[in-house]
Formats: sequence, C-alpha cells, structure tokens
Amino acid sequence: MASETKVTKHYLEIGSVKYFRGKSENVQICSFGQKKKNLLGAKAYLAVEANVKRQHLVGKIKSVPPVKINWTKMSQADVEVNGQVQYFVLNAKKALSASYKQIKKGNLELMKFYINEGSLKKMLNEDAHGARKYLDSEGVDGRIVSEIWVAMKAELAEHFKTSGSNITSASLSVAKGEAELAITASGGTQQSQTIVLSPGTTFAYLMHKVKKWDKDKIKDMEDDQKGLN
Repeated sequence: MASETKVTKHYLEIGSVKYFRGKSENVQICSFGQKKKNLLGAKAYLAVEANVKRQHLVGKIKSVPPVKINWTKMSQADVEVNGQVQYFVLNAKKALSASYKQIKKGNLELMKFYINEGSLKKMLNEDAHGARKYLDSEGVDGRIVSEIWVAMKAELAEHFKTSGSNITSASLSVAKGEAELAITASGGTQQSQTIVLSPGTTFAYLMHKVKKWDKDKIKDMEDDQKGLN
C-alpha cells in the first residue's frame, strides 16, 4: 500500500482517492463549513464554521485498517505544511507532536476514522439540526467532514486493526466546556486503548455535500474528494 500513497502540501493520496490537507489542524470529524477554493482548486480547504456536537457521534464512528507510509519519500515541506504532526501512542489518550525528522524514524502509520453516509444523513436530519440548517443556507459550497486520517505508532495501529468491531466512540467533557470525541479499541494483548480526537490531530480529511433536498430534510448526499468541484 505504501507505493500507492503520496503526501503533498494539499492532499493525501491513497489508492485513487485524494484527501484534503488544507487547514487540517482546524478540522475534526463532522466539522462543517464552507469549501474554499481557487480557480484550479489546488488550495481548496474547509473553512470550519462549527462542529457537530460530539454526543451525536457516539456509536457512529468506524475505522479501517492502517496504512503504512514511507515517510522518507515525502519532503519535510509537504509533511509539515500544517506544522508538526500529531500522533497517538499506546497508553496515552492525548496526541504527541513530532517533527519530520522524528517521523522518519518513528514508524508512524495512518488510520482512517469515518461515519457512513447513511448514518451521516440520518444524524443531520434527526439530531444535528444546526449543521443541517447551515448546509442548507450555505448552498453549493456547504460541506461536512465525513472521514479523517490520523497518525499513530504502528503498535497502536495494529491494536486498532485487530480489535475489529470492538471499537466504540463516546464524547468526553473537557475543562473548556466543550466535548471531544474519544475512540476506544478493546481486546487483544493491549487490552483497552483510547485516543481523543481533538483539534490538531487530523492529518487529512474527506467531505460530503448535500446532493438533493426534500424540503428542509436531506434526501441524498455525495462525497467530495480533493480535485472535485
């Protein structure tokens, strides 16, 4: 898989899909806002308006097996375009930060967390009314983040992989009065491991837009990858 992966200033390419990296430090799973883009779309990014309340995401977040990255083939300018990379390790809920030089020696992998399109649409129609109203008012440029990639040590990535369906999501209260999303993978030799998806931990992301409305409810959505309108 590493040979199919590319990291640039503006996107993360895995297989045939390009994920946005623009201003990813501001993006969380189910952040919503306006997609900003220039004529060629090279620097397109999400200007975050707000985040769907974390309690609406409980039980809805899933993951896919990690992707190995040959960081030595990526440039420092590309990797650190949004600053040092935040990553997760065993037995620590909060992310650590690493420079490009540290990453090359750190055996870091990328793991994707996502919400299914059906669950996303249902949540917007039934729970996240503010986000749905914003997407309606914003029109064709309205977007919501449906997939994110985060970096983690290979040992933790393997634990999430082997945990399979034993992955749960829950909102955590924090001192500033907001909530952050905690993802827990249970089972295996590492027992229970929890990471907190807080601001700054997103390495790259994919968005969804509303394709069709039924009055004030969302009838259909479609994904928006890097390079699309």
